[in-house]
Amino acid sequence: MSCLEGITPDDFLLKPIVACGLAALANRENDTDGLEVARRYYIDAIAATNTALRQPRRVKEDTTLIAVALLGCFERLAWESSSSMLSWKHHVEGATQLLRLRGRGQLRTPSGRAIFREMRSNITLNALYSEVEVPDFVMQWSAALEFDPMQTPSDQLYVLAARIGSIRSSFRIGDQNDQRLFDLATTLERDLLRWSEEALGAHSVYSFRSVHDSCSPYSLNGTRHEYGLPQAHRSWNTWRCLNIILSRTQEAIVRRSWPILAQVPPPSHHYRAIRDRTTIDICLAAACVLGDDSIDDPPEGSIASGYQLVVPLFLAGTCLLEQLAEPSVSPGGSRIIFVDESLHAAPSNEASIQLAWIIERLDYISGQGIRWAFSFSKLLKGQSRVYYDVGRSRVVQEAEMEESPNNELLDLSSVVEASSGED
Repeated sequence: MSCLEGITPDDFLLKPIVACGLAALANRENDTDGLEVARRYYIDAIAATNTALRQPRRVKEDTTLIAVALLGCFERLAWESSSSMLSWKHHVEGATQLLRLRGRGQLRTPSGRAIFREMRSNITLNALYSEVEVPDFVMQWSAALEFDPMQTPSDQLYVLAARIGSIRSSFRIGDQNDQRLFDLATTLERDLLRWSEEALGAHSVYSFRSVHDSCSPYSLNGTRHEYGLPQAHRSWNTWRCLNIILSRTQEAIVRRSWPILAQVPPPSHHYRAIRDRTTIDICLAAACVLGDDSIDDPPEGSIASGYQLVVPLFLAGTCLLEQLAEPSVSPGGSRIIFVDESLHAAPSNEASIQLAWIIERLDYISGQGIRWAFSFSKLLKGQSRVYYDVGRSRVVQEAEMEESPNNELLDLSSVVEASSGED
């Protein structure tokens, strides 16, 4: 977590840090006893954090918010089942409450801004996956941040992400008609394109280029990305994921409402072309970070880099499933894929080969200590036997996820009511 830079952990913050570190190490060594030790630290960290949430002063401290975020990180590292997803969502909701409680005043300090930006990514991801709106204050604070050439493009991107969240929420609950949603999505598609044009500008630190280098271990099919800013691939992959999600939502709107829309929509291959381009670029970004050695020993990549690549790689993999599977169309306009077989083992099929490459990268990330990646790899391999709703970009469970009865959670009901310091 970048927001840990410059912070000296005290005994309180060390608990979740040690829990995460031990979980990653235990996963790499396949050490079940080590994972149990990590979980004991995690339970101690939850108890300590619950105590902090009940104290008016500590509830608004940086370390309390960071601890909540680390608890969510632990769930991804030690991922076991659907209960891990529920726990992660619970911790994200806790971080959201604390951010709001701390108020906009936290954005006045460098550390406050760094923590807000770190929390914002998980809050947005949770909203997009859950098909709910991003909290208004997250969008407002992102838009209000002062200009910073290193951060402003990312801030702008999360404002666009919040708009996608609103469209997805309305598409799900039906509080706006499809003509209105189609118009909003079309405008947003143009705004995403404009973001990319500005980010690729000559003086932008977010610019990147594709380089042909067949000898580099960090290339894919002889091509690699070079980013002006080392971590710019993270924002670009966010942009690519947003394009995938938006284009699928647009297609679902068209399928549900055409021909009653006022204008003729783009042909379906327009949206497919968007996903094809972004899928390739996500793979090139992954090769740039982790390498492209398909044998047993790919170049070393950090746990942090792998952590940031899990969602983009999974979404790219589902784009390939679209090409390889035979989706059925739902009454609501979405296309449903029953992922119950291996589609990555056809050596003569380019999409199958690319899917196998993505699965290898996810397995490598899992081997680095992030078990969350393995759950996505398993799904793409067809081993989870789940339904994937293409239009909604999410897994559809036949039964609702049930929370494990022994799951330890933050007690959010104990968060003390304090002045939010909005000024």
